[in-house]
Amino acid sequence: MPYPKKPVAQTTQVGTGIIIAGLCVAYTNISTSLTPSQMANQVAIAVGIALALSIWFDSKKGLQNLFRVDIICLVSLYYLTLVEFLLPQNSFNTVLTAEQAAHGLYVILIGIGSMALGRHFNFLKPEPKLWSYLGNLPDKILFRLFIISALLGYLYILMSVDFNVFKIYDAWLGPRFAVPWARGRLGDWRALLSELKLFSYVIPPLAGIIWNRRQSFQSWQIFLVMVIFAITLFDGFAGGTRNVLGSYFAAFLGGYFLTLKRPNLFNLAIPSAVVGYAMMFATRHMLGFRNMGILRYLETGAYATQKVQENFAVDYNLGAIGIIVDAFPQKYNFLGFELLYVFASKPIPRALWPGKPEGLSISIEEVTGAAGWTVSTTYIGEAYMMGGVIAVILMSLSIGMLASWWTRTAAFYNTGYGVVINALGFFTGALAMRSIAFFTTSILPILALIFFAKFMPSFLDINKSQSQYPYR
Repeated sequence: MPYPKKPVAQTTQVGTGIIIAGLCVAYTNISTSLTPSQMANQVAIAVGIALALSIWFDSKKGLQNLFRVDIICLVSLYYLTLVEFLLPQNSFNTVLTAEQAAHGLYVILIGIGSMALGRHFNFLKPEPKLWSYLGNLPDKILFRLFIISALLGYLYILMSVDFNVFKIYDAWLGPRFAVPWARGRLGDWRALLSELKLFSYVIPPLAGIIWNRRQSFQSWQIFLVMVIFAITLFDGFAGGTRNVLGSYFAAFLGGYFLTLKRPNLFNLAIPSAVVGYAMMFATRHMLGFRNMGILRYLETGAYATQKVQENFAVDYNLGAIGIIVDAFPQKYNFLGFELLYVFASKPIPRALWPGKPEGLSISIEEVTGAAGWTVSTTYIGEAYMMGGVIAVILMSLSIGMLASWWTRTAAFYNTGYGVVINALGFFTGALAMRSIAFFTTSILPILALIFFAKFMPSFLDINKSQSQYPYR
């Protein structure tokens, strides 16, 4: 049976041209006669305006044309590297020299431009042959899948506290590294169970889809879905890791937007504004409480300090990128494919592979001089460690191409089960901007859903008559 295709969102050449023009303007504004924060501020303004104009122009083809993974990737990368410099960041002037800041900004602009161009390479065929029969699965499967994902996602956490939910609540309010379910650096057999936490990634997009199709479910089911979704968001917030919470939001919006029957300015702008405000609020406070815990953060009134109220900072990823660009290859040799090898092995538990690599031969923390904490450089810094500017260009082109391909596969999804698989691509895209390592783990729920429906339909209580035919 043929695959009936739906209209698919796609980028426009004019939209990409606007981004490239904005990057050129930003490039010309970089001058080592300015302070690092001033340089970054001018670049952030130029790139931000270019991204906004590009998205606005693409919306002229219909609001559904904005439901794309590449937009999530570009916006996430901008958020991680430049958005904080829209506001004064005088303390950043002590992080980098003017030359280091300029070189870091150059590499970021190259990465954004390469990703924007990569969206136009359509070598991969979007027809999803591996999961072609998912089109006939009924929506009732969605609630069953939601409950299964929640049970598997929180099983290890519940086991860690002997199924005492009050202990979970207490741990969420405390320091993030002191939770009972925290795994060791190298992991052990229990890491096999902790990997089930990846199923919690399925919860946000399913919540968005079920909310749009709430007429197909009973009231108690909708209530339970929203409660579990709220718990998942609080879990991400209490964990203090902003990219995880942001990816939850991205996955929710992906499922919500992809299943809107009649998109309009109201049902698009309101959820986007709420999510945007919630993420800005979380970004402001998560750094403040993640070491002391939410409870002590509130008790001591740390949330009201001048530092929290007046400064808005994400991660100063530009600082780490500038140091890396300055260090490779002057002080360290490029890592080549070692980085991809180590990151690709991340999802494999050490209990199954005792000889699994423990880390990079030259860690990001060693290069940046960090002691006692982890450092994020986004995928741009990691790619530069692999092979300099060439690696950044190739990696960015590949991400743009893959994001465009995944968006085009949405044309073949007619029912909720297929849509949730596609919506998880929004989650993966947002996480991959933070680190390549997150890409190798965040795709596992996608593969698991495909595996369950294709080889274990009884796990979801799917009848053979529902799973052996392609799309209607």
